[in-house]
Amino acid sequence: MKSGIYTVRNKTNGNRYVGSAVNIKRRWSQHKSALRKGTHENGHLQRAWNKYGKSAFEFEVFLYCAPEMCVPFEQMAMDTLAPEYNIAPVAGSQLGATWKMSDETKNRISAALKGSKKSAEARSNMSAAQKGRKKGPMSTEHKTNISAGMLGLKRGSMSAEHKANISAAKKGKPWSLARRVAQGAIK
Repeated sequence: MKSGIYTVRNKTNGNRYVGSAVNIKRRWSQHKSALRKGTHENGHLQRAWNKYGKSAFEFEVFLYCAPEMCVPFEQMAMDTLAPEYNIAPVAGSQLGATWKMSDETKNRISAALKGSKKSAEARSNMSAAQKGRKKGPMSTEHKTNISAGMLGLKRGSMSAEHKANISAAKKGKPWSLARRVAQGAIK
């Protein structure tokens, strides 16, 4: 699992989308799936995908970084590259966020939905979408599998020793394109 900054580039016109992810490979799969289905949350990118086709786009890793550095580096990449397909000018992440609606918000939503009825077709579609889905808590076997997959993974910030090892490994190596851009060596 590698985290970092990525771009989705339209090879036809050079336009880009910049994003960040804790797991870049999984996020790219999510992008492709939504784009193929025509349900991508970014309308600019979806329309370009529909117009130019899958073969016109390429996924590029811009920079690998620690998960907690994704948003700051994404913002730097957005400021530098000025991506045409990004809707929001400010990088953001729901990484670790816990969303909780206030009671006032819940009451307003409830009031707005009171008295509304779904059509028979809508109810049928919702029912079909739920068929085959598992309901209820995870099985013990599923929990054990997840636990086994997580064994050995380190969480939290890096130790001073780990940082020193990374620094020593990088000494004498050329800067990446992303770092040169961030340091102002490339405009």
